[in-house]
Amino acid sequence: MQKTCKSCTHPFEIPQEDLDFYKRISPTFAGKTFQVPPPNLCPPCRQQLRMSFRNERKLYSRPSSLSDKTIVATHAPDKPWPVYDQEEWWSDSWNELEYSQDFDFNKTLAEQFQELYTKVPHISLVNTNTENSYYTNFALNQKNCYLIFGAGDNEDCLYGKYVVSCKDCTDILSTVNCELCYESIGSEKCYNCRYLKNCRACNDCTMIEDCTGCKNCIACFGLRFKEHCYLNKQYSPEEFKRIAENYAQLTHEKIIELKTQLTNLKKDLPHIWAHIYASEDCSGDLVSHCKNTKHSFNATNCEDCKYLAFTPNTQNSHDCTYNAPIGPEYSYNMNSTAQLKDCMCNFLVWYGNDIRYSIECHHSSNLFACTGMRHKQYCILNKQYSKEDYEILVARIIEHMITTGEWGEYHNKSTSPYAYNETIAQEYFPLTREEALKKGWTWKDEPPQEPQPQNPQQGTLVCKKSNRQFRLTPQEVIFYKRMGLPTPDLHHDERHDARMSEFNPLNLWTRQCSKCQAKIETNYSPNRPETIYCEKCYLAEVY
Repeated sequence: MQKTCKSCTHPFEIPQEDLDFYKRISPTFAGKTFQVPPPNLCPPCRQQLRMSFRNERKLYSRPSSLSDKTIVATHAPDKPWPVYDQEEWWSDSWNELEYSQDFDFNKTLAEQFQELYTKVPHISLVNTNTENSYYTNFALNQKNCYLIFGAGDNEDCLYGKYVVSCKDCTDILSTVNCELCYESIGSEKCYNCRYLKNCRACNDCTMIEDCTGCKNCIACFGLRFKEHCYLNKQYSPEEFKRIAENYAQLTHEKIIELKTQLTNLKKDLPHIWAHIYASEDCSGDLVSHCKNTKHSFNATNCEDCKYLAFTPNTQNSHDCTYNAPIGPEYSYNMNSTAQLKDCMCNFLVWYGNDIRYSIECHHSSNLFACTGMRHKQYCILNKQYSKEDYEILVARIIEHMITTGEWGEYHNKSTSPYAYNETIAQEYFPLTREEALKKGWTWKDEPPQEPQPQNPQQGTLVCKKSNRQFRLTPQEVIFYKRMGLPTPDLHHDERHDARMSEFNPLNLWTRQCSKCQAKIETNYSPNRPETIYCEKCYLAEVY
């Protein structure tokens, strides 16, 4: 089936396997099955819409709407809805059913859900089981972590996004099972490394990319199980030691020198079409131990899935973004959820089944268009029903949504509680203020940054790019000294943006292998200058 995306107007194909999936997940209410229709948005635009609901990094100081104490929250102080601190939100001090409303068939679901959302209290940050890690968000099992987002099972980590099972790491992006690493992107199982990208099982290396099983290498690209290499050239241990001494203590000038050397080195070297490991019949990038998982990015232990991003442990699901540590099963259009089954079009919903069009609901089942529900079932717009009445009313609501064009589509962009530039959508699909407003999103204007004084004696530094003041924590001062690193001259937000600019798009293009001309799907767009090899040609080159 060929369609034209209603957002970007580009044509896209919906293959038969997708249509079969929509048929498989179509729910039955009151004895009638409601077919999930093919989407009206292409995969990237669907991804963009889901991401526009998730604010990770834009944190605000504001009073709690319950206790009036000062808290840190993803919701700005000027938002019209109540916001509670994390412990307050999970407590028994409020009842989500008190905000219930009847469904009005003269309005769209989006209009009614927005009305409900402005009444119900919302959680300030999304953290579970954290110790000395208050300034984190979408984080699980954290100890001594600071400004880590979308993370799980970490200790002593600072300034990162999508960080899993890491220890003593700083300034990292999409990094798993690493220790003592700095400026890591898309890497796994590395130890004591500085400036690494798309590397696996490397130790004691500096400024490396696309390396596997390497030790004591500097400014290298595309090596496999090598040691004592500099600029991809093999040296004796004694020769390498003399080279390494020059880079044992890095300065900003030496970092620029190494980056320039690596950039020049890899210009004429082949790049692998995708980073897919121990997987069968998969496409995308940073895919590991998956089977029949297509068009997916940062996916691990998934099977029979499609259009995933940053979603591990998922089965038989499509269009899922940031669903961890256990992803959904037989679900569609999911964002920031955990361990759901038979669900559709949810954001921030944990542990349950048969939940649709809901936000911020946990340990529940059989919900439709609810927000803030905890341990509830058979509710619509936060109103309690019997099982029989719930089924009858949901069937009527879906029929109404079919007429309004809402059924099967994700939440309307107007339902997002955040401005577009507050969300991670701006990181992966950057827009100008004018572009975002034209497309129907909102925008939060930031005050201009005035030049600030620098006072290293008091621990206050000024970003050389943004003029924003920032401070070093005692924890990171110790880390930089241990790792032979200079004090950063950029604010941590600027460092994060620089890492994001190195991350390939969450999209695939069809192009040819630069060597054998075989057709490949890769997230290197055809207009990029890199030499891209298919798996067969690349392995023949590096081994």
